[in-house]
Amino acid sequence: MGSVSQRDRYPLGRDVSDSIRLDAQHLLWRMHLGYILHPQIPITKGMKIAELGTGTGVWILDAARCLPSTVELHGYDISNYQYPPRKFWPRNVTMGILDSLTDPPPQLVGQYDVVHLRMWASNLKGNDTSPLLEHVKKLLKPGGYVQWEDADLVNQAVSGEEAEKFAALMQEIFEKAGLQYEWVSELPARLPGHGFEVLHAGNTKFNYGCVQLCTNTYLMAMAEILRGVQRNSVANKSPITVRDQEEVLSKLLQNSRNGMVYNWIPVVVLGQKKENA
Repeated sequence: MGSVSQRDRYPLGRDVSDSIRLDAQHLLWRMHLGYILHPQIPITKGMKIAELGTGTGVWILDAARCLPSTVELHGYDISNYQYPPRKFWPRNVTMGILDSLTDPPPQLVGQYDVVHLRMWASNLKGNDTSPLLEHVKKLLKPGGYVQWEDADLVNQAVSGEEAEKFAALMQEIFEKAGLQYEWVSELPARLPGHGFEVLHAGNTKFNYGCVQLCTNTYLMAMAEILRGVQRNSVANKSPITVRDQEEVLSKLLQNSRNGMVYNWIPVVVLGQKKENA
């Protein structure tokens, strides 16, 4: 599998600061969940785990620390730009290029015991989760598990006058750019239609120890999204102005520790592929 340019359909950034934000988000999820692999997933010798949209590979690398060395861990993304150098990969880790919105190659079909996904919220157009869910189903063995953690950007936890103003401005940008996030809260209801039994679903807000970390990383992600929206709109010859949003965001970043809250709601879903799916 060859390299894909960082200038693909990914709406966020892939620079060093963007990679650091992804790694910080992993810490946020670890603090919130308290686990790498959901406790209901049995760990067996020689099991294979894939992560789709692996980004910097931080979840895969952390999983390699926590799980037995006999577990095979494969990270996939549409770009390898944020992967660490190969010499830093543990022996049971590989990372490659894969477009998870198309059919997987035949050699990967039915190969995995677990597929992990996280933070796909800005990567799906038109609320359509079907291509991705079908891809996941094809990767999994019968009885395999999908563990999915994502960000509900519709039902947010936002407080503070400037933060609420910015949230309203961002909703305008989402609409103009065609970014839709309603599907995240609907994930538990969507999995059964693709041959999965939902074993667990949760959407508990972040506790006090995680609120500031979510606010910081979310504001950084908003800056990436604004740059991505402007970049893509220029490329599509339908420029979207983000000046007002950037001005308000700049003030928020300067005062992010004044007690205001700018959080998304964490959505966690564990599904199991039915034997006949």
